[in-house]
Amino acid sequence: MLRITAGEFRGRRLKVPKVEATRPLVERAREGLFNHLQELLDDAVVWDVYAGSGILGFEALSRGAKSVLAVEYSRPAALQIEENADLLGTKETHRCLCGDAYRLPTMKGLGPPPDLVFFDPPYDDFRKGGNQRLKVWRLFLDLAEMTTPGGCAVVHTPRGILVDGEVCALPGMERRDYSNTSLYWWHKPKS
Repeated sequence: MLRITAGEFRGRRLKVPKVEATRPLVERAREGLFNHLQELLDDAVVWDVYAGSGILGFEALSRGAKSVLAVEYSRPAALQIEENADLLGTKETHRCLCGDAYRLPTMKGLGPPPDLVFFDPPYDDFRKGGNQRLKVWRLFLDLAEMTTPGGCAVVHTPRGILVDGEVCALPGMERRDYSNTSLYWWHKPKS
């Protein structure tokens, strides 16, 4: 079970999908991330890409986001996200798309562009290197560019795995480490 840390649903517990690749961001890291992002959350459109448990999207809704689009390839995980949305009564503001995240940049009908993107691909996509790493990093860059001016894109990786060339692709990217993971976030310029 995962606990929502603040906002309207503070303390509510959500079921975690029984999917091996799902590794929800630890509570302390979530609190730090959302404290940093609080000013962006009011009425924000949020995309939770590689949603896994969906906890980041639910935290965002709890703290004032207008809507969440969760994108998850695993059908059991997507079903669990939908069940949790039903449990919280957020089905009107929380949509789950079960499918390939790589299709997002070219898909139509997703609604308004995101103000905030959470991107949490499998760690192996970074560790394997080569074409897979280039592909996943390119997807993050594409999604970051899709954010609204003043928006933010956040990527969750193994600790310190991004190299200078990757980080420099988005000037001003910041990093925070939590145990064996890192969060990198980039704020898109307002103009």
